[in-house]
Amino acid sequence: MASAGTGLEHQRGAHEGPQRKRRGPGPLATAYMVIYNVVMTAGWLVIAVGLIRAGLARGTYHGLYYSIEKPLKFFQTGALLEILHCAVGIVPSSVVLTGFQVMSRVFLTWAVTHSVKQVQNEDSVLLFVTAWTITEIVRYSFYTFSLLNHLPYVIKWASLSTALFPYALPEEEGPDHR
Repeated sequence: MASAGTGLEHQRGAHEGPQRKRRGPGPLATAYMVIYNVVMTAGWLVIAVGLIRAGLARGTYHGLYYSIEKPLKFFQTGALLEILHCAVGIVPSSVVLTGFQVMSRVFLTWAVTHSVKQVQNEDSVLLFVTAWTITEIVRYSFYTFSLLNHLPYVIKWASLSTALFPYALPEEEGPDHR
């Protein structure tokens, strides 16, 4: 026999129970996430400036890896905190998916690029570092401004318009503020 109700049980499925409104992170977690995202944005800006300066100074893209090696390793490794953010519930994203995304980049940074010296002068390094740099500046800026409830149109446009933005926004919940 069908249960009496608003009809919402039928749409969601009776076994799911009442819908709960998802709360965002508390003020302390929000402050931490703003600081984390600002630091990560700044770090990727340092990498961008390093790439541009080294490219202009050398007149070639060969050997650019050496000019951004330390900040690249530091900020790419710093992204491991994103897995923790998901695990403790500060960010409403999948720990597994975030883990794969972050670990693939950490692996490429340390196990491939750092460990295999011949790779460091390859064109592919410049390509993936440039793609990461643009993506991360847009992504971390997006998360910062979203947490502050002041998302400039240009950041929103860039995050939704570039093919480099690898993280989809969770449905109905807004950005997953990594």
